[in-house]
Amino acid sequence: MSSIPRKKKKNLTIYDIAVRTGVSYQTVSRVLNEMPHVSPATRERVQAVMEEVGFRPNMTARQLASQRSTTVGLVTFATSFYGPAQILANCELASKEMGLSFMFRGIVEQNTPEIRRAVDELCAHQVCGILLYLPLRIDLRDLQEVCRNVPIVAVDSSLGYKCPAIFINQELGSRIATQHLIKLGHRKIAYLQGPLFWRAAQHRLKGWLKELKVAGLNPGPVMAGNWTAESGFEATRKLLAQHWGEYSALVVANDQMALGAIRAFEESGIRIPQAISVIGFDDIPEAAFFRPPLSTIKQDFAALASSSVECLMNQVNQRSADRLRTIRPTLVERESAAPPKNRIARRVA
Repeated sequence: MSSIPRKKKKNLTIYDIAVRTGVSYQTVSRVLNEMPHVSPATRERVQAVMEEVGFRPNMTARQLASQRSTTVGLVTFATSFYGPAQILANCELASKEMGLSFMFRGIVEQNTPEIRRAVDELCAHQVCGILLYLPLRIDLRDLQEVCRNVPIVAVDSSLGYKCPAIFINQELGSRIATQHLIKLGHRKIAYLQGPLFWRAAQHRLKGWLKELKVAGLNPGPVMAGNWTAESGFEATRKLLAQHWGEYSALVVANDQMALGAIRAFEESGIRIPQAISVIGFDDIPEAAFFRPPLSTIKQDFAALASSSVECLMNQVNQRSADRLRTIRPTLVERESAAPPKNRIARRVA
């Protein structure tokens, strides 16, 4: 006697499986895609429920009940730098972990025509939504018309109009770095800023100034770089030549410039942290291997990416969720920052 095949629920989605198993839809997606970070017991339970209801992964089921494309688009800029490259890589990973395809368009110049062209190209590929990572200051209100039929999420970016956005709190990160030096006893703190047409550079400078004001301290000298180690090296040489003796610590707007700063101090015979403390921003993988290992502010790019993709899919599926989330950066303490000596060491000629 032949068995009667089980009837599969029409338009069954991974959300239905998630409800039946009591886990998140991301977990169901990881099981479907044979991804790690799922306990054996949970994986077995999810697979058992899928077998019970006759669910099988296919393109229709993977449309997450939206009846739309399951491809996430990203418009990005300046991926040669550490932060933008991490955002790109983590957004792709987060999309795949949720069972989604991923497509990106990099732009050479961050201007409205370039961005419009990138958005149009992604829309032509019928993406279900678009993540916009645009780190420079720009007003994109005229893009609202272009994007009216596709969900948008701003990833650590200000677009000039109100839309769903996920941010890393850049200002807070800089305040944490400055506060760390103040707690160590530093009262004269210099700053090496990034290019101020970048949103992150503006907010990090603002955070340094705010924390000094809260502590009742006057800002130390400020020099400018362009995010590269070379610019950090040259800016610190100027800082030494023009202001040595006016600061006992240096906050640097990113780790690459901090690497250049460390090299400049070393070439001048100034020991870190004995004569000068240095703290960076980003926690690049190499920061732990600088000489000395660099104290820095860590950005959680994985959380930024997963929250951004989740926010986008909530829009796609018309699910209510927070339209604004801020991720808190954290301090990584290493050997480049220490309490100041009684007096600043004299520079070796």
